[in-house]
Amino acid sequence: MTTLLQTLLLRTLPGETDPVLRTYIETVLPAMEREFGPIPALGGSEEVHLYWLQRQNDPQARDKAQRYARRPDQSLLVHVLNAVLIAWQLIPLLEPPLDDLEKRLLCLGFTLHDYNKWCAGDEEDPPLATEVPAIKALCQSLGEKLNFDAFWPDWRAYLTEIAYLAQNTQGKVKTNLPKVHWEPFQLQDVRRLDHPLRWLLMFGDVAVHLQDPADIATQTAGQRLQEHLRALRIHHQLTYHRLRDCTGLLTNAIHNAVLDFAREQGWQPLLFFAQGVVYLAPPEATPPSLSELQAVIWERISRVLIDKEIGFKRDGKGLKVAPQTLELFPAADLIRALPAIISAYVKNVKDPATPKRLEKLDLSPQEQGFLARGADVRADRLAEFIIFVQREFFRGSVEPFTDWMLAALASDTVYTADEAQAQSGGTIYGWYRVAAHYIAQHATWDEQQALAHLQDLANQLAAWAENHHLLPAHQSPTRQTFEQYLASYLEVQGWETTAPAAATELKRYIQAKTRDASALICSLSSGEFPSQEQLDSIVLFKPQQYSNKNPLGGRQVKRGISRIWALEMLLRQALWSVLGGKLEDQNPIFLYIFPAYVYSPAVAAAIRLLVNDLQRVNFWEVRRYWLEHGMEPLALGRFPWLPLADAEHAPTRQRYARADLPFMAVTYTTTRGKTVTDAWVEPLFLGLLLPLLLGVKVVVTPSSIPLYDSDSDFLESVKFDGPPDFWHWLELPTSMRLQNWIRGQVWDLGRVMQR
Repeated sequence: MTTLLQTLLLRTLPGETDPVLRTYIETVLPAMEREFGPIPALGGSEEVHLYWLQRQNDPQARDKAQRYARRPDQSLLVHVLNAVLIAWQLIPLLEPPLDDLEKRLLCLGFTLHDYNKWCAGDEEDPPLATEVPAIKALCQSLGEKLNFDAFWPDWRAYLTEIAYLAQNTQGKVKTNLPKVHWEPFQLQDVRRLDHPLRWLLMFGDVAVHLQDPADIATQTAGQRLQEHLRALRIHHQLTYHRLRDCTGLLTNAIHNAVLDFAREQGWQPLLFFAQGVVYLAPPEATPPSLSELQAVIWERISRVLIDKEIGFKRDGKGLKVAPQTLELFPAADLIRALPAIISAYVKNVKDPATPKRLEKLDLSPQEQGFLARGADVRADRLAEFIIFVQREFFRGSVEPFTDWMLAALASDTVYTADEAQAQSGGTIYGWYRVAAHYIAQHATWDEQQALAHLQDLANQLAAWAENHHLLPAHQSPTRQTFEQYLASYLEVQGWETTAPAAATELKRYIQAKTRDASALICSLSSGEFPSQEQLDSIVLFKPQQYSNKNPLGGRQVKRGISRIWALEMLLRQALWSVLGGKLEDQNPIFLYIFPAYVYSPAVAAAIRLLVNDLQRVNFWEVRRYWLEHGMEPLALGRFPWLPLADAEHAPTRQRYARADLPFMAVTYTTTRGKTVTDAWVEPLFLGLLLPLLLGVKVVVTPSSIPLYDSDSDFLESVKFDGPPDFWHWLELPTSMRLQNWIRGQVWDLGRVMQR
């Protein structure tokens, strides 16, 4: 049975993946999860580091322990796995290429390169760099634990080469490079150990220590990576893009749009962070312009929203739309998209509105009888389409619009313009009369045929309005604000960028706090970008719920939301299939999943697959499986978390499209109508489990706002923000570092849950 991480990687690796790498994941990775998962390669508990260093009689034990603990966590598992996968991406660029023997040496040398950290986790003293026989004996023992035999039956014959690479992965520290100390070797050309194998190992080892895409330009590690590329004779340059902000789905969408644009320019994505990407670019590559990226990103995000029919709601007076949605596209494009939206929202087949509307009109018995043939949901959709477009796009040209619409429906000889516009209480009942007449004339149409004719009507209306210049000029304050946001927060190497002005933000906030202020302040962010009133068709929580950010001494009770966070909320509706203003009723608890420093592209794709399928997991089955396996946490890695990989069991709706990667993955759990305790149990369990099984970092919180912009903002592997009372009564921690899993005290929760 495969492990969760193994399954995720094998399902997302491209079909043309090198058989050596695929075999490595099939055979060695599960053993690495067992041996390396809870061991820190970076970060970790100060207390545990101090214990280990004092045991080694290190005179600087306390200073070193504090220094190690000041770094964010990264497990030895993901340290090794990501480094192998990152270095593997350079292999196609080598000349001459690696043969299969050298690829196996690369994998196994990297697997063992931090054997000293494994020794620390197992409370053993590692050999010194000069103790070659002891190093080889340790590599052999550890290789047997890590299932090297299944990966490569002849690996013991090349133990010297493997140990040499493992000891000399780092450039200078604790190396033992003279080959005379290691002889005899089996490799015919031992020069290949140093070039290219050691350079590949050093590249991967440095890369997984980076904490930000800009490190390649601002830190010595970036210079070292570029030097390693030159040593490998790879004539490419490293470049990056990053965002200085993290909202969740919006920032993920920005990252993916830039990623697609970069691929078109021949840039190969190499390292993924929550904040952006490091690319391997051709030497002559030049950065794209800000205006190019602004157009590409806006088109991508706005297209998702209009395709998902987000920002609309329907009440007793018909279909309504949020102002932000009207700003996404020109009026003609929205008119053409409207029939699908109408079909999605007008579904009252058993209780159509048209008969009730016709009762308000003075009709003859003959007309009533005729209209009854078409007074159903088909007429509802047609009437609401007409009323919507008149209200939103033809307020200044009602007369020509009415004449055109009556003619298009072949009703201009039946009804006058005044009859079509008859209204009461703000609802235009006349158009329901016209719509019922039109449908009655085509009573044999089914719903799909009626919808097809409605689409034809929308296309004709849009073309007519454009030709006669009747549509309002397209203005999008949201797009303008979004472009300002990108100009302030998006960074591509080679650009001259300026950070957001704190003075401007403070001035805007102070002005909004005055008694006479008319501007609203966003209850989800600061006052940097203009805000507008929260609408229940936009936000996922109750619009009047959260903020006290009102003018001092004023009576204003309306909360604001910035146009940036409005886009975030619309994207969550689109990709999560939730209704505006309704998610809060389900007591959502959010999981924000960060890479521990960095993802390789393969691991980023694996995390996407997990997030897409996580809500399909039956946690009662997880509980049963766990109890059957003695409540050992690592046993849960072999639970069948994912559905079968076939069309019959494929997910019906995905959080992330197949082409999109979650830089900071966002998911949530809900327990509609249950207690706060019920709402927290699953996310608490996942928060404990995912760092152990996947090496990620997790924040669990009821906040719809990410608490951090990257994993470097917090040191622990998991943080629980505001857990329920029972968590504190059990004296369980609200944050954990990697060694907490070694000690196992947190799994006492399992014993409690069992009861």
